[in-house]
Amino acid sequence: MPYRDPEALPEPSVRFFKVDRRDLVYLKFVLEAYEGMSTLSTVEPKEGIVRLSIPPGFERDMHLLIDALSTEITLTEVEFEQENH
Repeated sequence: MPYRDPEALPEPSVRFFKVDRRDLVYLKFVLEAYEGMSTLSTVEPKEGIVRLSIPPGFERDMHLLIDALSTEITLTEVEFEQENH
């Protein structure tokens, strides 16, 4: 098997969304059903801001899924600067 330099791999796309806290469990459930297409992290629990990390090659599929989900739940893309600690 050929060696791959992990630093040479493309970085995942990162998007931030504001979601109603009541819908967070549903969002997590749906995204987990699409195993490997994204990773969801809550970055601001009080504000309902989540970080969606999307591996290369899944951007289009996730865009379509997010569009579909936004017709069911409050899901708004936002600008967010995450502090590095």
